[in-house]
Amino acid sequence: MKILIHYPFAEEDVAEFRRIAATGSHEVIYVSSDEEALAVAPEIDVILGRFAETVCAAAPNLRWIQSFSAGMDKFLFPAMAERDEVMLSNMAGMYAPQGAEHAWAFLLCLARGLTPAREQQKQHQWKAGSVVEITGMTLGIIGMGGFGIEMVKRAAGYDMTILAVDPMRTDLPAGVAELKPATKANIHSLLQRSDAVMMACPRTPETYHLISREELALMKPTAYLINVTRGGIIDEDALVAALEAGQIAGAALDVTEIEPLPAESPLWDAPNLLLTPHRAGASQHRPGVIVRFFQEQLQRYLNGERPRNVIDKRRGY
Repeated sequence: MKILIHYPFAEEDVAEFRRIAATGSHEVIYVSSDEEALAVAPEIDVILGRFAETVCAAAPNLRWIQSFSAGMDKFLFPAMAERDEVMLSNMAGMYAPQGAEHAWAFLLCLARGLTPAREQQKQHQWKAGSVVEITGMTLGIIGMGGFGIEMVKRAAGYDMTILAVDPMRTDLPAGVAELKPATKANIHSLLQRSDAVMMACPRTPETYHLISREELALMKPTAYLINVTRGGIIDEDALVAALEAGQIAGAALDVTEIEPLPAESPLWDAPNLLLTPHRAGASQHRPGVIVRFFQEQLQRYLNGERPRNVIDKRRGY
């Protein structure tokens, strides 16, 4: 079996992959570009890391891909989705703790007025601003996968009532008051009752512009909306209009439908909107998390076990 690694691992990490593979006389091929990957594609059975459509198309023996990403919306090109013989696993849950931290940083920054306070500090101004206490509020979370569960954990100290929806999960997680199927009616009910809403779902055809004008109009004028998962889940034009009209109190986005965000996007100047450049998944621990998970996954696969986090390619997660 030939295993292609296309990810910027350290030399010692690649050596460990080779050690794991050598126990079964398998070969590891390490590349640093799509061109190098394409050259060896006809020989490979496994890809760890980046996988281009051209590389996959040239790999008839391909049986398993381990992606470095948690979200699959940018990687599920049609030819891959249709190849039933190829398993695709992702990093679901691996970046959830830092993603949830980012979502909570957003919420606290919005509620406690930290952005205007920072601007006042630059101007040497000492004056009171609007602040909101979130303790005892109702938090709505759309999605109860890894990100959603970590968001729930971080709500524990705020005595919040947590409402959630999810298309698959049926068991009620600890700390969640209500979990319902992710139907339009249930999402609308969650939006109407929540003081803050955190998006924790992947981007799929079903979740594209899940939050648009109709949904934003249902939210409380004092509510906050936060998205740290994938761009495109929130209709950005609708969000800008809602913020300009004061339909909601504020919003925060770590992800946008087009990245990098174009200079002409109205999001830049929308009132009460915080933006960060897709950094919620970042962490000083992330490189180590990736290499350890990849190595564990490879060991499982070579032992004849099913890798973790194998996705339903047609569903998108």
